[in-house]
Amino acid sequence: MKKLILASLAVLALVPSTAMAQSAADMRHDRHDVREEQRDVRDARREVREERHDVRDARRDLRHEQRELRDARWDYSREVRDYNRAHPWKANFRYHRFTAGARIQPAYYGSRYVVVDHGRFHWAKPGVNQRWVRHYDDALLINTRTGRVVKVIYNAFR
Repeated sequence: MKKLILASLAVLALVPSTAMAQSAADMRHDRHDVREEQRDVRDARREVREERHDVRDARRDLRHEQRELRDARWDYSREVRDYNRAHPWKANFRYHRFTAGARIQPAYYGSRYVVVDHGRFHWAKPGVNQRWVRHYDDALLINTRTGRVVKVIYNAFR
């Protein structure tokens, strides 16, 4: 009987410790889950900061590109202005807005109207029997054999 009482007391002593061991394991598991969630939140915040940084970089790049475009436009208008000052001309005919395919008289593409430095304006290089000529503020690419307008750049010299 003594043995039975001692065995029952031992069982009673072991039961709470195993229950506590399970709850301690659960606690460790819960703490581990909390740490993982905190790590996930930190990672998400880091990703948001990186995305904000990327947006700032993209905006900075856009401002830089816009500045370069503005400078290029300014340079182009300065080039045109300088060209107009260096090559003044007077036409002995009235303005007519030509289109590609139109046939024009040789007086319109005489040597005094030829634009030699087409590369300065980033125009296509004229082919064989072609030349760029100025007609008021327009630039015309003329086929000199047929007298036909190949290409027109309106307001090229503004």
